[in-house]
Amino acid sequence: MKFGIFPTIALISITAIPAQAEVTLDPTLHLTGVTGYSSAESIEDLALHGHDPNKETALQGLDVGLNLRVDNWFAAFANVNTFTDAEGEFDAEWEEGFIKFMEISGGFEIRAGRFLNRFGLQNNVHLHRWDFVNSNLSTATFLGEDGLRTDGVELMWKKDFDLGFFSLNGSFGRAVSDDHGHGEEEEEHDDDDEEEEGHDDEEEEEFALENDVVTVRALIGYNQTDFHQHRFGVNFGRDSDSQLYSADYQYTWRANGLETGGQEFTIGAEYFHLDDTSEDGLMIFGSYRFNDPTVLHVRYEDYEHRDRFSAALTHRFDLNELSNVHVRLQYQHDKLEDRTDDSVFLQFGFHFGDGEVR
Repeated sequence: MKFGIFPTIALISITAIPAQAEVTLDPTLHLTGVTGYSSAESIEDLALHGHDPNKETALQGLDVGLNLRVDNWFAAFANVNTFTDAEGEFDAEWEEGFIKFMEISGGFEIRAGRFLNRFGLQNNVHLHRWDFVNSNLSTATFLGEDGLRTDGVELMWKKDFDLGFFSLNGSFGRAVSDDHGHGEEEEEHDDDDEEEEGHDDEEEEEFALENDVVTVRALIGYNQTDFHQHRFGVNFGRDSDSQLYSADYQYTWRANGLETGGQEFTIGAEYFHLDDTSEDGLMIFGSYRFNDPTVLHVRYEDYEHRDRFSAALTHRFDLNELSNVHVRLQYQHDKLEDRTDDSVFLQFGFHFGDGEVR
């Protein structure tokens, strides 16, 4: 795992913290595993994202993280994720590691380091907060098998108003590309460099944004009342060769209004368009929270020659204020160009810690 420039930035920032400041360190741990059955020849054939189920039984992630908070003006976060690959071997990646300056004059915030870009509905969300066992099709097909992560800097501005808020953030950085190859493939590379290099070129063409990347996200939150809430976001990403656009909308009704808990209903849609290849992706989704620990999520997705319908029922068991366990049962129907596949997954997760610095 390469840590890049983040440790140097973090060390300089931490040494500048005043002695009288209120400093808190909050560790996090998330363990997520899955087992399943599919009519596909291999569950791996259905996987697109690096965290998607890739075997009948797999460790999707052992995520260990650390939050640093200093008063209300400085924060930092870093995490390492361990998982099993399609060969059943353990692998690990340094997923995020950034510092954040908050409450800057004018409502600005700055993040610097390695971070998951704020692009669309899912990219900035870690595995343990996904609504389904696997990622959305658009996240993996347009933003890469690990989502879009950059080593760079992000500037965010937020303005609250009486009935909601408006936020705008922009980032610039170098896209992170992790090598999830297996030892066997590496040996083939040694035996035939030219053939393997050609294969690598094909793999690189699958990702929409690479190398130096600029992203922008604008989000409007409008609370029609405390019980009826609307969120509308637009996104733009660009590198030297490609331009990616997306838009997302969601409406939420909450029985308790702005208070926590209670029944909740959400419906929405997300659309992606890649300019240079004219590829499009659409997701329509909905959810119903029966009560605080039990929620049903459904989604329909259409991307080029693949349609997918998923339904996931999740129940959370609270152990104490800092830890809980979730169980998720998911049915999935995939319609591809030459076949259809049906799959059932059972996911288990253990989670410890407060919310992560975002």
